Amino acid sequence: MEVRRTLIMVAEAVAFVLLLPLLLWSHLPLAPYSAFTAPSQLLSFIPGLTGILLRRVWYRRTLRSCGRNLTVDWLAVIRLPITTVGNNCTFGVANWIGSAAVGNDVMTGSHVVILSGREQHGFDDLDRPMRLQGGEKRQLTIGSDVWIGAHAVVMEDVSDGTVIGAGSIVTKPFPPCVIIAGNPARVLRTRGSPEDREMPER
Repeated sequence: MEVRRTLIMVAEAVAFVLLLPLLLWSHLPLAPYSAFTAPSQLLSFIPGLTGILLRRVWYRRTLRSCGRNLTVDWLAVIRLPITTVGNNCTFGVANWIGSAAVGNDVMTGSHVVILSGREQHGFDDLDRPMRLQGGEKRQLTIGSDVWIGAHAVVMEDVSDGTVIGAGSIVTKPFPPCVIIAGNPARVLRTRGSPEDREMPER
């Protein structure tokens, strides 16, 4: 165990040295897209364990807060440096993570999208193109011990212990420890033993 820990520390030190140019770039007085998002996208193309290691060190050094054992898989991108991530989190292949406060022990399938809220774009004014109407972005909260299935789109806060079925569209918050699925997502049942599986209020 001690040898493994030492090897990991050495590998992370090497990754840090390799990332130094990008880390220095991230501190330049540039727009967040240029300083942070573009390097994150570049690093997303590196496959395998090498890519996971480089992204782990990159996000640990650049996110507002980043816990232990982060895994960001191939083509996955955390878009904004204000995002926070807890311990033991795994983001699957081709995830796109907007502004979020992610708890501990969160895992996602492939092609999951976590948006910066569900009101990012206005569309009520018919006299102006939608691209000019602005919107409101906010930081979503993704609780701890959450599993988000492949191809899900999350637009609202997610409570602790939630399971989100593959392909679901989450448009409103739900109580903790429920299994939700569908478009829009709805509660299928609560987690736990059979006698605890009473349907909560929707």
